[in-house]
Amino acid sequence: MGIKTKAIKDKELEISIYQYCKKYDMQLYIMILLIRYTGYRINDLRCLRKRDVSGKYLEIVENKTKYLEQKYKERAEKDGTNPKPPKKARKILIHPTLKKILDEYTKDMEMWHVLFPSPRGRNKPLSYSQFDRRLDKVTKEFHLKDFGFHSFRKMCFLAVYEDNGNSIEKAQHYAGHTSSLTTSIYLDLDQETNDKITLEMKDPLRGLMGS
Repeated sequence: MGIKTKAIKDKELEISIYQYCKKYDMQLYIMILLIRYTGYRINDLRCLRKRDVSGKYLEIVENKTKYLEQKYKERAEKDGTNPKPPKKARKILIHPTLKKILDEYTKDMEMWHVLFPSPRGRNKPLSYSQFDRRLDKVTKEFHLKDFGFHSFRKMCFLAVYEDNGNSIEKAQHYAGHTSSLTTSIYLDLDQETNDKITLEMKDPLRGLMGS
């Protein structure tokens, strides 16, 4: 699902989406801001409680990391080798703007309250499918294609890349990717580079085409 989605590069469109969500769906607004500012996946954020965002940092062992570590462990047991050491939790400083928004959003919550309570159960988080149905309304409202929660994750890492002088290393580090190639593919940088090279090539037919 994440591979098909693309980052929104139109800043005005991005702001309009935030304004729409803030007006019509505060839970969705907070969720997409969390993804956009931190780069975490939605399933790593759904079950957060107020205590998780009350400090300076957001620290999560991502679900994908847990899954891969379990697979490495099973493979090591089968091969009779030592499993890879467990990966540390990804620790992100909560941006001051996001922190201010979160503090306002959670001001009437107890520390043990989930950030995104479902109407179906007491202090139970919204499911992914519930969030997905809500985001689908945004997709239709703005006539978006290749859009999903992963779009905001990609926008986060793309911003890190661009704000640090097009540093793929910084984006890779922030994303927690093991390979810079993964990061460049993830951000569609390879295609953009190829497009730029094509446009900058000397036209072999320039003299023949009268231009």
